[in-house]
Amino acid sequence: MLKSKSRTPLKLVISIAAITIIWAVPNFLGQDIAKISSDLTYIALTVILTVTAFFQVSQTHKGSRDNFIWIIFSVFAMTYTAAQHIWAVNELIFDTRPFPSFADAAFLIDTICLIIFFILYIKSFKQNISRKILGIAILPSCVVVVIATYYYMLSNSTDSIMIQILLFSYPFLDAIALVPATIGLVLWFKNKLNFPAFAICSSMIPLAIGDTLFQITKQNETYYTGSIPDLFFYIQIDLLIFGVYLLSNTIRDILEEEKI
Repeated sequence: MLKSKSRTPLKLVISIAAITIIWAVPNFLGQDIAKISSDLTYIALTVILTVTAFFQVSQTHKGSRDNFIWIIFSVFAMTYTAAQHIWAVNELIFDTRPFPSFADAAFLIDTICLIIFFILYIKSFKQNISRKILGIAILPSCVVVVIATYYYMLSNSTDSIMIQILLFSYPFLDAIALVPATIGLVLWFKNKLNFPAFAICSSMIPLAIGDTLFQITKQNETYYTGSIPDLFFYIQIDLLIFGVYLLSNTIRDILEEEKI
């Protein structure tokens, strides 16, 4: 059991490496291949994320634990999945611009759910959160907002103001969720949280990077489905799947021990 736990970080590194290869290979084959591969990969990853989320809800329900937080997470996973399906259908079947589209309504909902999830997730550790930790947690969020604002002001895009605001809204909302997520990371370094919680909280870092890059590359018209921002979105989903799955297994093991 101890040996298996010691290999957990290595398994996470391997999974991220695999995700990186899945992103990189189609890019070497051209933008059209990258677009198809990315859309299909997103569908697969978000479906797995949703299944994992519902498995966690069932585990917390069996253990008579407060599972409202995981219901919120499941709503996030479902809307994320819906958004990626809408994006893929628009792009691959109807051959229309996936941004902006109804996918963005789902993306905004899932991001708001993610904010609520992280706030509730960290709230149970509030006795361990000092002003110093809160100050540290705010800094990365400020960096994200400053960069997003800078490129918003700098933009020479011909897109409408509404589209530019929509682009800015993603890193801005990420910055809000990044505060409780960063608190979780600080608490993990202080040995207050377990490794699954570390994986879950760290998922906000690639999401914030990905959305900021999405804003920048969309504004300078270099973005295409499967380009560099998508790699960070892949990693975000991978971290969430990994963390939630490990957490579900931990609860399952506890329930099995209680039965003995």
